Amino acid sequence: MTGHGGDEFLKFQDSEELKSHDLADAVKQMKERRRFKELMIMIDTCQAATLFNQLQSPGVLAIGSSLKGENSYSHHLYSDIGVSVVDRFTYYTLAFFERFNIYDNPSLNSLFRSYDPRQLMSTAYYRTDLYQPKLTEVPVTNFFGSVMETIHTGSAYEAFSSRISDKKIKSDMPLNQLSGEDLKEDVQNANNQKDVLKTEKQKCPYTQMRADLHEKLVRTENVYTVVNLSIAVMVLVVMMASSLL
Repeated sequence: MTGHGGDEFLKFQDSEELKSHDLADAVKQMKERRRFKELMIMIDTCQAATLFNQLQSPGVLAIGSSLKGENSYSHHLYSDIGVSVVDRFTYYTLAFFERFNIYDNPSLNSLFRSYDPRQLMSTAYYRTDLYQPKLTEVPVTNFFGSVMETIHTGSAYEAFSSRISDKKIKSDMPLNQLSGEDLKEDVQNANNQKDVLKTEKQKCPYTQMRADLHEKLVRTENVYTVVNLSIAVMVLVVMMASSLL
């Protein structure tokens, strides 16, 4: 979190405030509902360390850009518009990650030790009494984005996709180009599908009705025939209803 801050509060766009009690209550509720096992809170604001005073939930690691009574400063500004681009604490945090290879995976202790008060113009603060593991043994990728080695394959489901592709190729081929084994396999697959439908029919009336409807739709040459038949039936029903009136 970043913004304007003071003694145990953080302001959002000069309109709303987050106090240390609010932060502690939110973290406590998250812990009680098992929303996290380990949590790291990083705050870049003036007197950032004071926001951690009310934290009591175990498994929480907190780091702030400045102590009580200290200000946090911006690193540089964009001269054309006169607006600060990035804060010092955030800038040197990014610089730390850029110094390493993506697979180096340094520890949290190395991150915390990289903050130089002369560069930050403030004193970075770490609260570790609620966090049990040793910082030297915890990689930064436990809390920051990591890069996992991946193996690229031609398909997510190789066996399944290969079957589909084989069936598609065979279905697109003319009958005179299919071998006897291919024809035999197609007939066998069709018989297997019929056996599945028969089994479904024996389960329950709903399944039987659905299977019968499926068979009729399969036999229908195109959708327009169904639409035309439906319109014709509706016209007959309307004519019969009119004659009765």
